[in-house]
Amino acid sequence: MSEEEKLLKEAKKLPWEDRLLHKNWKVRNEANIDLASLCDSIIDPKDSRLREFAPLFRKTVADSNAPVQEKALDALIAFLRAADADAGRHAKEVCDAIVAKCLTGRPKTVEKAQAAFMLWVELEAVEAFLVGDFMVFG
Repeated sequence: MSEEEKLLKEAKKLPWEDRLLHKNWKVRNEANIDLASLCDSIIDPKDSRLREFAPLFRKTVADSNAPVQEKALDALIAFLRAADADAGRHAKEVCDAIVAKCLTGRPKTVEKAQAAFMLWVELEAVEAFLVGDFMVFG
């Protein structure tokens, strides 16, 4: 087993926050893939794990590594599909991070950022787009 494989295997034992903010980009990337998969499997919008994940997206969508950032957006989209209106209380800080870091990136990143915005709107978290010095869609 290579050092990288050992690192990835050991990282799976860490708490979500440590994995998602790990110094190694491959650990962060794999954590986002795992988180997206887990969120896709959650059927109950009141699942307590969703409350645990919500505050983490503010940092993950602002990742400096473009492939990791895209996986973070995938995880956010999976989270928003599983969540209910309660997730809206994190909308402003997450949307601010998306605006700051994702809308000027790769075309696929911009597309995923826009998909995340639409899901926030579906969750009735529109105040995240109307409060502040700018409007995202204006």
